[in-house]
Amino acid sequence: MTLIGQFNNNGTRLNLLQKKPLFLHHTHRPAPGWYNRTKPLAGNAPFVHLLATDVAAMVVGGVVGAPNNAVIEQNNIDIYLDITAGKQAFFSNAPANELHAYQVNPGGALACQYLSWEDSCIVSMDLSNVGPPLMMSGPFNGCHFYVTQDTVTNQVRVHHANANKIGMSTDHNRPDLAEAYMDGLMAAAQGPNEVITHQMRKDDYLARVWDPIAGAKVESPVTLAYRNYKQGQGRTNVALHETMCLVFGIRTAVNTWDFFFHVAGVTDYNRSGLRSNRQGYLKTVIPWQAI
Repeated sequence: MTLIGQFNNNGTRLNLLQKKPLFLHHTHRPAPGWYNRTKPLAGNAPFVHLLATDVAAMVVGGVVGAPNNAVIEQNNIDIYLDITAGKQAFFSNAPANELHAYQVNPGGALACQYLSWEDSCIVSMDLSNVGPPLMMSGPFNGCHFYVTQDTVTNQVRVHHANANKIGMSTDHNRPDLAEAYMDGLMAAAQGPNEVITHQMRKDDYLARVWDPIAGAKVESPVTLAYRNYKQGQGRTNVALHETMCLVFGIRTAVNTWDFFFHVAGVTDYNRSGLRSNRQGYLKTVIPWQAI
């Protein structure tokens, strides 16, 4: 069975096309000890954390910069995925497909190349042509995802960029610069022969994004599209409060990958008749969309 066939087959328990939201399990998810993020540290020493000087250098004179220590190369690693059906008690007992990630295959799980993330850094990884034909990264709740390809070697690399300390009030408190910072990280990570072939940005999946004119977060195109969709079903008082997403890639040939993302969100809406209203309910907002 092809890999896309596995994704579409209930027997594999890795079906992203169901309406249930895909939710990364709180316990069974990659931990920092599972992978080694090396560059720019000497001797392949594991990355530990950003230094105070690195954080201070992220915004100087109102201009973003990419500190050297925030540009990290990750060794290519494999994890193992499966999905179980469950309910999220915290989200009004909403049914969900829980994605479980394991360091060691518990049996019957699907091998996957995994790209990690780090607070206020960009983490990059070469995708292997001999490893599993599946990659995954996430969860994303404000980060960017980029894909680059080397025009000489055709090597494909994936990049997960984070800007937490740019927007947080305890640090720089400049949410207006978050996207510029992540683009700056990408530019710093990009090799001399690499071109960006795919990218997923905040307004592709977030419920609220920063509006420089309003000076505040406002509803994103994702929220407006979701409200229009639900209102078309006769729902009223539709609100999309927050979203998160997971990114997947499928290798279809040597150095050739298709990339997708799946968005779950916390919603409210009212509906007529005997069926209950939804308050703080976790639903799929964008299923299995190509990047």
